[in-house]
Order: sequence, then C-alpha cells, then structure tokens
Amino acid sequence: MFKYTVKRFFSMVVVIWIVITVTFLLVHSIPGGPFTAEKKLPDAVLKNLEARYHLNDPLYVQYGDYLKNVVQGDFGPSFKYEDRTVNQIIEDGFPVSAELGLLSILLAVIVGIPAGIVCAVWHNKFPDYFTMFFAVIGVSVPSFIVAPTLVYFFAYKLPFFPAAMWEGPEYMVLPTIALAFGPTAMLARLTRSSMLEILSQDYIRTARAKGLSRLSIIYKHALKNALIPIITFMGPMIFGILTGSFVIEQIFAIPGLGRYFVTSIFNRDYTAILGLTIFDGCLLVFANFIVDIAYGLVDPRIKVSK
Repeated sequence: MFKYTVKRFFSMVVVIWIVITVTFLLVHSIPGGPFTAEKKLPDAVLKNLEARYHLNDPLYVQYGDYLKNVVQGDFGPSFKYEDRTVNQIIEDGFPVSAELGLLSILLAVIVGIPAGIVCAVWHNKFPDYFTMFFAVIGVSVPSFIVAPTLVYFFAYKLPFFPAAMWEGPEYMVLPTIALAFGPTAMLARLTRSSMLEILSQDYIRTARAKGLSRLSIIYKHALKNALIPIITFMGPMIFGILTGSFVIEQIFAIPGLGRYFVTSIFNRDYTAILGLTIFDGCLLVFANFIVDIAYGLVDPRIKVSK
C-alpha cells in the first residue's frame, strides 16, 4: 500500500505539471493581453507595463519563471485587482466556496444516499417511482434554471430567504439547495442501481435465509459493498462543489472562486486564470488520489498488486 501511495503521489505531480504547462500555453495564445482588455493605452505606457511584469520576455523565459514561482507557492500578482496577489484572491474566495460546497455536499449525501436506498428496497413500488421522478428532474434540469426558480418562488413570491449575497445562515439556504440539487439526484440514482445489484447477490439471499433483519442486511452487508461506485462518483463531485459553481456564485452574487475566475477571464488576467486553474486542478487530482486510497479502506477485498 505504501509503494502504491508513493507511486500515485508522483503521478499526481506529473499531472499537475501537465495542467500548468497546457494552461500556460493556452492563456498566452489568447489574442490581446491583460492591459488591452478595457481601453486603449498609449504604446509607451503599454510597453512599460509589459516590461514591469516581464510580458515582453520570450515565452520560454516566462514559462520558466512562472514554474519556479509556482513551485514556491507564489501565483504572482493580479493584473485586474491592484495591490492584490492571486494567492490573496484564493485566500479570500476559497473559504466562501468551500463553505457553500461543504453544505451542499452534506445535503446531497444526507438526502441522496438514503433516497437511493429507499428506492432499491421498495423497487418498482410507489417510493421508488416517486423518488426517481424527482431524481430525473434533478439530473435533467441545469443549475442555471434551478437557481432562478428558487429565487422566484422563495425570495420573491414567498420572501422566506434573501435572494443574493452571503452574509448569514439565511443567505446560505437557496444557493446550497441549488448547488446540491443535481448531485443529490445523481447520488440517489447511483445508490439505487448499485444497491439493486448488491441485493440480488447470493450472500444477501443467504443473510435473508438466516433470518437477519432487513435493516441489518441493508446497512451491515449491502451498503458497504454498494459504496464503491458511489465513492468513485463523489471524488470529482466533491472537487466540483468545493471549488464553487460559476453559475450559482454569479446568480447569488457570492464572492467565491467561481466569481473571481469568470472576472479574470473577461479581463484577460493571465496570472489569476493560471493560478485559479492550477489550484482547481490540484484539488481535482488530490480528490481522485483520496478516492483511490479509499477503495481499499471501504472494501478489504480490493488489494494493490502488480
């Protein structure tokens, strides 16, 4: 297990380096520059700005300097936000996105997995049909439809919650539900299909023949084995939710990473685009790494071998 963990760690480093390289080349292939996005500057001023931030250096020199800074944990200054670095933007935006993400993950797990278990236990009965009806809606309807619908009914027609901002517990309800809507439906469907497969296995029939209770069969014998595909899905899901949804944060005016990322793209803020992309990429790679390690912890039958 130790050798496998070390091997996966070095593969993570390679993947992150590829992400940095590809993102750097793509960003610098965009027409224009960070100082030509808003208004036309005099040529002398533009040259001075490019010289100050070393944008007039050859591309390979910029790449080497940037790679050296990234290894040291420095993503550089922001071209859009004066007197702020990309590290400060991440420090300000990530806690907000993480708070929204953790609440959404908690809601998705608490509702989605039990809903899938109920559907599997009462397969082809009313609870199954009722739950899967809403699950299909959750999978089919995108978040940019769910969020305005929630705002219209629960902030405008029935003013139970604020329509925007992130200033207290009451502000968290609507964006949390909107962000968790799709993942909850996916978890319910995935748990249902996985549980149905497990409940048809021979050892489950043997457990029933021994007279074990339904609750004991579900939670002690079936659920643990059904968690493998759920864990596989939850790795990227957790990454996507924790880094924040661009759409949700824009609709609800939440000052998270997604909002900064969209702004940096519009303003061609090279360092902000690179820093946020690399940060998100590292989180995704780390989430997949945790998923691989979790396989052996959840199911002892899974062993790492040559």
